Amino acid sequence: MPRPPRKASPDVTSGEPTTNVDSEVAAVVELAVGSPPINVDPPTNLDFEKSMMFFHAYMYGPLQGKLRLYGARKIRTGPVAMSSDWEVFASMLVNDMGRKLAAGIDLTNHEVKSAKRKGGYEYQYHKNGGREKLLKDMEVGHLFFDYADDLKEVDLRYAHGSAMMAFFEEWLQNYPDPYPKNTRYRKRITYDWVIENGTLLMTIKNGEVVYPELVIEPPEVVIEPEPVIEPEPDV
Repeated sequence: MPRPPRKASPDVTSGEPTTNVDSEVAAVVELAVGSPPINVDPPTNLDFEKSMMFFHAYMYGPLQGKLRLYGARKIRTGPVAMSSDWEVFASMLVNDMGRKLAAGIDLTNHEVKSAKRKGGYEYQYHKNGGREKLLKDMEVGHLFFDYADDLKEVDLRYAHGSAMMAFFEEWLQNYPDPYPKNTRYRKRITYDWVIENGTLLMTIKNGEVVYPELVIEPPEVVIEPEPVIEPEPDV
């Protein structure tokens, strides 16, 4: 159950309650009004060739080898992939560079989330910059990977932040102030919400893309005419 919003202190001039949250949301709306329209459509220029090469070389292939070795020695495997693996995979697929060297969203125009199938997607907001990150989440696309059976099954879905405003506005309204020590502000988007509202971009089964259906164009064959050999003149 969502927490009730924090009680706001009255404004000294009007006596009406006010919060920093209200001014931040208003600033986002004001900025959006004077800005070019945000592209909320799913990415379409997907680079399957480059991204799947990475997936096989650094995620799927190594994991299958580890599973065989660990299983032979009766040792439990750890996580199937790191969050940074999913970020690189997504970066190559949607042609969007990362921004992990700076605070904020994962890629320039996308936030990347991953979870085991039917699990939820966690959002964390740190003490320093967390509120700004939450505002940015409203403006960018969100990529949701879900996986099963040791990466033999992977789905990728997309939702733009504008479709998730009900979550973000509530999280912003309830943002902790003061921020507690030794903890992080964590929220969650459910798997069911992503399934119902997200756009499916890709499905992988047994290491191969099965959705969308990829059309492999045969290489163009150029037939050069045979050289004409002129007969040698009689001497």
